[in-house]
Amino acid sequence: MINGVGSASPTRIGQVKGEKLEAATPVSPAAAATDSPAATPSLVAALAEAGPPINDEKIRAIRQAIAAGAYPIDVKAIAARMIALDLPKATA
Repeated sequence: MINGVGSASPTRIGQVKGEKLEAATPVSPAAAATDSPAATPSLVAALAEAGPPINDEKIRAIRQAIAAGAYPIDVKAIAARMIALDLPKATA
């Protein structure tokens, strides 16, 4: 039985039994920018201004297929990936 709901859930999101989680140390944005020489302020500003890559043609095609009822949905593949994400990885 798969139980992916609740605080005792052994998922990647939930805490695994016997494993203790430590609180993350907050980092100020100014400190994060100075720690990484590769992430210069001009590069970071350019990436932020450009935004995420979006393929408008693909989005339009998918929206049209959904509206026409022709978008293929593989429920078995979706279920298999959901189960794979929920189950802990086996160690060999």
